[in-house]
Amino acid sequence: MAITAVLLLSSLGFLAITAQAQDCSRPVGDNMDLKGNDILLTSFPDGITVTFACNTGYVSAGGSPSVTCTAGSWSPVQMKCQRNNCFSVEDVQDGQVEYHPGTEFGDKAVLICNPGYMPVGGGKLTCGSKGWMGRLPVCEVTQCDSPPVVEYGSFSPVKDLYEYNEVLQYTCKKDYTPVGSRQLHCSDDGTFKPEPPKCIKVECGDPEIPFGQWSSGARPPYGYLSNVTLQCNAGYKMNGTATVMCDLNSQWSPGLPQCVLGYEESK
Repeated sequence: MAITAVLLLSSLGFLAITAQAQDCSRPVGDNMDLKGNDILLTSFPDGITVTFACNTGYVSAGGSPSVTCTAGSWSPVQMKCQRNNCFSVEDVQDGQVEYHPGTEFGDKAVLICNPGYMPVGGGKLTCGSKGWMGRLPVCEVTQCDSPPVVEYGSFSPVKDLYEYNEVLQYTCKKDYTPVGSRQLHCSDDGTFKPEPPKCIKVECGDPEIPFGQWSSGARPPYGYLSNVTLQCNAGYKMNGTATVMCDLNSQWSPGLPQCVLGYEESK
């Protein structure tokens, strides 16, 4: 630590004033740090001048980057550092770019394609210290291929490629019933939606009931939506519904009736 003696002349003679030079602690600034080897120091001698540089992702907005240590204090930091702004990406064809949350350092840029188009290749962009990093996809016309295969079923039309919103129609083989949507469309993500139907074989057993018999309606085999009407033998009355239908679960709906002993029919 240096000692400086200053002699002043006054009416009383010579007056000695002693001033003590002081080191400075490490200087700090917003979004910046020291340059070069100075970044390793924690104490700085009186009279030294050091220079700041903006942190990664920040750029100078003006002002001197240098400060000087004088008697233990640093001169004011004049330089301002602000987040690097990559600004808007150039316009893209058949789509728009969304920013999350903006266009400054660390923010993301995402391509959203117009309806009927889908992104191909590339990904998100990230705003870096020197501009946007990465590569955006390209919006291409949406097409679908390889429609879902359904066991015991088929679809039409049969093509190598299908255009956006083009519709497929599914049908089931004889004696099989479609469960679910029979129509699928080529959606904006290049797949067919909704899920394809299932083709199931529906066959209900003989609608036999004790003390009763078939009256009218379908005959076996009983497929989906087959209707039969039952009747009770003489002297029995029916509990339940006389007409039943063969449901998708291969069961009679709402259930076979019962014939219970009741009264003799009038003759």
